Amino acid sequence: MDASSCARDAANLADRVLGALSGTGGVGLADFLDSCADPTAGLGAVRLVGADVFLPHVVLNCPLTARDAEVVAASFQVFPPIAEPAAPEQRIMAWHDWSTARLLAALTGDRAVTVPDDAAAVLGSPERWAGWSVAVAQLSSLAHPGATGPVVDAVAAQPLALCRGVLRTVLRRDFGTASRLTRWVALVHAAGVRLPVDPVTLVDHVALRVGSEPRRLLDLTVARHLVGAA
Repeated sequence: MDASSCARDAANLADRVLGALSGTGGVGLADFLDSCADPTAGLGAVRLVGADVFLPHVVLNCPLTARDAEVVAASFQVFPPIAEPAAPEQRIMAWHDWSTARLLAALTGDRAVTVPDDAAAVLGSPERWAGWSVAVAQLSSLAHPGATGPVVDAVAAQPLALCRGVLRTVLRRDFGTASRLTRWVALVHAAGVRLPVDPVTLVDHVALRVGSEPRRLLDLTVARHLVGAA
C-alpha cells in the first residue's frame, strides 16, 4: 500500500464527512471505497480518519447503513488493531481504534468494546503538560459530541494543562495541533468545566489560520458544534 495514496484518500474521506455535516448528503463509505484506485489504501484511510467517519450519525442522527458498517469492519480485518500496545505511538493508535470500534458497536447494536489500557499510560503526567497535550491532540477523534470514557474523563480533569497546551501551539503557530486541541477545549467546555480561555474566541482564532487540510477543518467543525451545543 502506498502511504501517499492512503493519506490522500484520508483527506478525501474527511472532506466527505465535512460535506455530510453540512447537509450535502451522507458520507457513503461504500461509495468512497469503490472510488479509491487502491481499495487497501481506502481501507487504510478509513482507519486513519477513525471514529470521525461516524460524525454525521452522532451529530445529525443519520442512520448507518449496513454496507457502510461493513466497510469499517473490513478496515479492522485488513489492518488489525495491535493486541498488546507497548510503545507510546501504539497506545495512541489503540485508543484511536477503540473509539472507532466503540462507536461502530453503538451504532450497530454490537457488543461493548474493552478499553485498551489506563488513560494515564497513553497521556502521561499532566504536570508535564507540553508532552501531555501532544498526546491529547493525537486523540482528537475521541472528542466528539456525547463522548465518554477514561481518556475523556482524564482530559476534562486537567483544564489548566489543556489550555496551556493549546495556547502554546497557537503561540508556536502550530495550527494543525491547535485545531485538535481546540476540539478538546470545546468538548470540555460543553461538559460544563470552567476554562481559563474563551472557547469561542479560540475557535475563531484558529479557524482563520489553520489552512484547508480537511481533517483539521473537521476538528474545527466539531469544535464549533460543541461550542454551539454548550
